[in-house]
Amino acid sequence: MVRERAIRKAINLSLVGLFGFGLLAVDTAPSLANCGGHCQVMKRCSELVKEKGLKGAAYQSEFNKCMTDQANYK
Repeated sequence: MVRERAIRKAINLSLVGLFGFGLLAVDTAPSLANCGGHCQVMKRCSELVKEKGLKGAAYQSEFNKCMTDQANYK
């Protein structure tokens, strides 16, 4: 009887822990990504503008144009 209680308590504790871990994982995933695809666009635009060899204000201007519409930027 004592053994059955110990097993039941262990199972209940495991279930509570698993539920808590699930909540933690759900809350953590967006903060780890934190980018939402924006980082890939920034990286690609940076590469495209660097190919042009621009610096300073011209670089920033072209980078902003690329960020506005990456698909049609040339």
